Amino acid sequence: MNAPLSHVRTLTLSIAAEDDGQHEFELIETEGMTVLCALRQLGDALPPTLGEAFVCHAGACNTCSVLIDGWPGVPCTTFVRDLGGRIRVAPGHHAQGWDGLRNVVRGGH
Repeated sequence: MNAPLSHVRTLTLSIAAEDDGQHEFELIETEGMTVLCALRQLGDALPPTLGEAFVCHAGACNTCSVLIDGWPGVPCTTFVRDLGGRIRVAPGHHAQGWDGLRNVVRGGH
């Protein structure tokens, strides 16, 4: 019989769907995991409103700003260890307006 490991924590990532519903995913937390790392594990399961929202991965550009548990946050610098076992993520109010900037930045490289 396998005993549960006390240092392993599972978390539920609840992602806002385009139809105002929620998609829930269960993940195993890894050491130093950020919300961005958790989102990246979901890959193609991310809704389009979140899938293209991550540019710098360092918290510098703020284009990845989302709502984390109802509060504005930057997923690349927010650690899941600082949050509860259920994390709600939704597009930020201003993040949807950054599409043009992201396209300009991508075109310039």
